[in-house]
Amino acid sequence: MRLSLLLLFAVGAAAAQPVPVLTDTTAPRYGSGAAAAVHLTEYGFGVGGLYRARLSADYSFLVEARLGAGKDEREQAFFVGLFGETVVPFKRNYVLLLPLHVGVERRLFREAIEDNFRPYVQATAGPTFAYQWPYFRDEDGSGTREEGEERLSPWAGLGDGEGRVGVGGTLAVGAWLGRGRQSAQGVRFGFSGSYFFREVELLEEDPEVEDPSRRFFGTPVVSFHFLRLR
Repeated sequence: MRLSLLLLFAVGAAAAQPVPVLTDTTAPRYGSGAAAAVHLTEYGFGVGGLYRARLSADYSFLVEARLGAGKDEREQAFFVGLFGETVVPFKRNYVLLLPLHVGVERRLFREAIEDNFRPYVQATAGPTFAYQWPYFRDEDGSGTREEGEERLSPWAGLGDGEGRVGVGGTLAVGAWLGRGRQSAQGVRFGFSGSYFFREVELLEEDPEVEDPSRRFFGTPVVSFHFLRLR
């Protein structure tokens, strides 16, 4: 009898103790954070940055900026001379594109996939800026390169450029990867488009060149992100 009472007392005391909660200290927090990015488009490589602010378990607010070249698909570089100098026939201006967009990220399949793989969809929109500057010294202002007019290096005519303003947006799918509590990596596939209110002058105004200027730039974008979590 005494033994039974002693066992009941021991069981009751054990039941009264708090049960420890086991947590995974390696699980990522995936809250707000800033990311550096490398982008690959039809025009070449670009760089950028992204800030994402967590709104809920599924939604985040985004601010993104990218910087990359703008080109015409018909531009082809040829190597000439003993030192491999490149020349692009009919090229008129160098162009840089700078989208500065805001948007929303929506996480997918949160209940079915662990936090170390977080697929999402994104949509962003906002202003896009372009800056064009001369590819050659157009001394007579004809818009075409005449014999004797000097071809400029990418930085030589930078101060003689003109700006353009437009609007654009990006639709993309991607995923954040990793189990770190302070950082994560991501890959994203999307399409980005921008429309400018004044034409960007890419190619020479030559009779052989059809549509030398354009208002719309559209390209697939593959992005690699390196996120720092807060």
